[in-house]
Amino acid sequence: MSEELNFQNSSVDRLPPQIIEAEEAVLGGILLDPEAISRVSDRLQPEAFYISAHKEIYQATLKLHQQGKPTDLLSVTSWLSDHDLLTRVGGRNKLASLIESTVSAVNIDALAQLITDKYQRRRLIKAGNEIVQLGFETETDISKVIDQAEQKVFNIAQDRSNSGLVHISDSLISNFKDIENRNQGIALPGISSGYYDLDAMINGGFQRSDLVIIAGRPAMGKCVAYDTEILLADGSISSIEEIYHRQTGNLITLGDNWKFKVAQPAAYVDDGYKPVFRVTTRLGRYVETTVTHPYLTINGWRPLSELKVGDKVAVPRKYNVFGTETITDSEVKLLAYLIGDGCLTATNPQFTNTNPLLQEDFSHAVTNFVGMKVRLQDYSGMRAPSLYVAKNYEFISTQRQIFAERLKTAISLSCLSSRQISLKLRVSPALLCMWQQGKSVPNAQIFELLCKTLEVTPQQLAPLGFATIRKSSDNLLKLWLQEQNLWGKNAHKKTIPPIVFKLTRAQIALFLNRLFATDGWASLLKSGQAQLGYCSVSEKLARQIQHLLLRFGIIATLKRKSVKYNESRREAWQLDITDAYSIKTFISEIGIFGKEKAISNIELALENRVYQTNYDTIPVDIWQQLAIVKGNEPWAVLARRAGIKGASNMHVGKRCLSRERLYILASTLESLPLQQLANSDVYWDEIVSIEPMGEKQVYDLTIPETHNFVANDICVHNTSFSINIAHYIAGSMRMPVAIFSLEMSKEQLALRMLSSEARIESTYLRSGRISQNQWEDLTRGISLLQDMPIYIDDTPGITVTEMRSQARRLQAEAGADLGLILIDYLQLMEGAGDNRVQELSKITRNIKGLARELNVPVIALSQLSRGVESRTNKRPMLADLRESGCLTGDSLVTLADTGMQVPIKELVGKSGFAVWALNEATMKLEKAIVSNAFSTGVKPVFTLTTRLGRKIRATGNHKFLTINGWCRLDELEPSSRIASTVQLNYDYCGTTLYKQNISRDRAARLAAVVQSNDLARLSVSDVYWDEIISIEPGGETEVYDLTVPGLHNFVVNGIIAHNSIEQDADLVMMLYRDEYYSPDTPERGLAEVIVAKHRHGPTGTIKLLFDPQFTQFKNLARGSY
Repeated sequence: MSEELNFQNSSVDRLPPQIIEAEEAVLGGILLDPEAISRVSDRLQPEAFYISAHKEIYQATLKLHQQGKPTDLLSVTSWLSDHDLLTRVGGRNKLASLIESTVSAVNIDALAQLITDKYQRRRLIKAGNEIVQLGFETETDISKVIDQAEQKVFNIAQDRSNSGLVHISDSLISNFKDIENRNQGIALPGISSGYYDLDAMINGGFQRSDLVIIAGRPAMGKCVAYDTEILLADGSISSIEEIYHRQTGNLITLGDNWKFKVAQPAAYVDDGYKPVFRVTTRLGRYVETTVTHPYLTINGWRPLSELKVGDKVAVPRKYNVFGTETITDSEVKLLAYLIGDGCLTATNPQFTNTNPLLQEDFSHAVTNFVGMKVRLQDYSGMRAPSLYVAKNYEFISTQRQIFAERLKTAISLSCLSSRQISLKLRVSPALLCMWQQGKSVPNAQIFELLCKTLEVTPQQLAPLGFATIRKSSDNLLKLWLQEQNLWGKNAHKKTIPPIVFKLTRAQIALFLNRLFATDGWASLLKSGQAQLGYCSVSEKLARQIQHLLLRFGIIATLKRKSVKYNESRREAWQLDITDAYSIKTFISEIGIFGKEKAISNIELALENRVYQTNYDTIPVDIWQQLAIVKGNEPWAVLARRAGIKGASNMHVGKRCLSRERLYILASTLESLPLQQLANSDVYWDEIVSIEPMGEKQVYDLTIPETHNFVANDICVHNTSFSINIAHYIAGSMRMPVAIFSLEMSKEQLALRMLSSEARIESTYLRSGRISQNQWEDLTRGISLLQDMPIYIDDTPGITVTEMRSQARRLQAEAGADLGLILIDYLQLMEGAGDNRVQELSKITRNIKGLARELNVPVIALSQLSRGVESRTNKRPMLADLRESGCLTGDSLVTLADTGMQVPIKELVGKSGFAVWALNEATMKLEKAIVSNAFSTGVKPVFTLTTRLGRKIRATGNHKFLTINGWCRLDELEPSSRIASTVQLNYDYCGTTLYKQNISRDRAARLAAVVQSNDLARLSVSDVYWDEIISIEPGGETEVYDLTVPGLHNFVVNGIIAHNSIEQDADLVMMLYRDEYYSPDTPERGLAEVIVAKHRHGPTGTIKLLFDPQFTQFKNLARGSY
């Protein structure tokens, strides 16, 4: 039986908690003792008195005390009389009775506490009743209800009355006390950041209740080229550009245990156009990245700028990633055969090979495509024989008869006569009769119309497809090859279709087996060296094969060759498999059809050979890590303990270690990290070239926890100033700090802070490779961090409501005001709505509310727009923080009051004027007030031209209204339609202006029929949906924007454009390192903190030292700049 909830008020007949005797005793004590008021004024507020007369009397004593006047009977009586309150409180007799009933003011402190306790209970009862009412408000969102209920209880716990109208004198008294304390050095103006130059600029530190935004470009330019290919968990391959536009994808990342696993990116970053460099390895793999992008070396992640030819970087040596999709084995074989030795540019597919086994296997696979037959052309031995795939006309004749019989049946079941059908199809009755006799069939268009006319499906008339009944149509195999995007490609353009990458392990093995049967080989040299290989003139195809082999753990080297072709030479790409382990894996898992004897000879040769390799080894620097782990033990002693022969000469520090030997040594030393490294999924590949490739569109991904992903089969990597500030506030000032980390897990963030505190590179901490003398630093760092009041929440996509709840609870548990709330980072926070610009604005307003409610500074990290990268001067400015775009200075803004059209550049610095803006709820134009007009600097722009001849020049990220909502200019294309103002003298007809549109009258009628309010609003709207006819680059120029609170858009050049959202932050700081953009700059190692907005003081720039090794910002010596 379920519990019955009773919401009846059980205390309806009870008085609220109160203690009138204590109230009288406190007031009497104040009237008797001139010093009593100073003992209770800071802890007892007037609202705590239950009797309203007592509240008025107490307020009178407070006012007199604040003016430095006595609070005796005569003074209080006079003040109440002057303010016409004496009669209301009970007259002189009431005041006299208070003195008569009070002996002394000795216990006034305890009595004041009693009054406060009763007041708190009354507030709790009131809050409880209000929460009950909130529970019944079912139309309100539950998260909002919980937040409001929590806030009511939190206000009581924090001993704060409900917000309301407060006389300015109360605030002035608080201000005076703060000024007095600061003047006497008792308190600082704000909470120190730990950087003295920054504190000096921002009035002594961060102010309580302020919202502070720290902004910078994501990852400082660590990006890969747009066409970089990434393996997904389902086996498919996507470019990073495709992943960015989809904003989703489960991809492969390398874990701390040196094994690959699946991860979901937390953020997708478009970083614009940047200079990229192609890094090519000994195995022939390559990837194009910016110079700052880190690669994994045996000593940790290193940016490309620190690498050189000859260095070794981590690449995958095995992917255990296969798909779950299947096709028929015949289809798998045909794909392999036709990619390898097929001709796909003639009239019909053909396969050229001299091996009878392959010819028979190919012919058998073709027969599984209905209606196909294979014709062998041997050319009398003059050239290699070819198998031509063509239609089987006998089969087609049979299918035609089936079609004829089914057509007769369909006509007989139809309510139409043959003549009526002929008229509808616009064919002669005689032709329809021939169809029913199987002598001919309709073409594709008429066949489709025939099916609609008879109300049947195409399969009902032609069970095996239309191609099986028409002689002139393409055969089924050719049509299928077109679907796979293979047909029409010559040998240089051939690639493996996407479906193959998502096949199961068995079918990918079958595909490679037949592919190697065409242009692959297996050979055993006189030296005893075994070799498997494949050669193609298609570089893309060769790289795809190299990747598929990697899924089985087969390491193949890709080389460019020059091969003879007729009387000339041409470029070819050769894959070599020479590693014995890889060859054995290939033989056991894949094999080569038709070359079984050669495979058997290789297998026999490798059977008794001891495995040795000079390639799949651990870089020589591993000896340094082994030395750290072994301590003072001699190498010879360690070798003997490990059972290694030749213990006296292990070539320490001179030769690379094999995986087997490293594992033996690591096991002897009981080092799990080194054991994991020995059994890792990575191959240490040597860099053979680093070449500049010019500027390209680049992207990056943010991977939680591991912060790396695999790009083009190479491992690449993907919040520190604010973390340094949080560390200082918690460590030096001992104030609680709450960190909401939306990008990094709490373990990863703690590891970064530990690395900074212990001054040990995070790479060593992750791997556990700690030297003996570093253990002391590590222990000290852990001890110091453990004592710091730092609290981390790594909930992904947390909302402001959830954040507020966590912060309230922390402040209540800590029993003290929080020193800082840090959010990393703003763009990852969850909001509600499709308009991300307005959504982020709402989030920042809510965060500002959080700062005011808890009286704590809130620092929110934010990404700058990529417009920074497109300027000559890369230093960020405030406009780069905004999510919206900008317009050129000649853009004409229509003023609502005068009707004048004014260039936007002439409005800079002005506010309070009215413009026309669209109310999206009514789709009507309304007057709206502009709060800010400003320049956002020089940026690249595009010229947008519409069908009506309207033009506007704007940045790529400026948003325009479409029928589906606000869209960026760089997301629009010719034929898209955007909202403009109606300036026509007639109610246009949709079929006249836009053939695919409907007129306003028709839209109104349809709205009434389908009862659609949205359609009704559109039918009478002030919007004209104008077609874009061109979008062209317009060079670089200074751009401007407006802020229109409320409606967030305005009319410019007759087009409705989005506005810039006003920045809610009290303090905005930008981070900039010139070293990234100019490696030869004299300011290497320096970082600039640009204070771009300061509500309470000046703006400017300060400089700090930046230590990339430990991700630390440090104070610069005074006088250094």
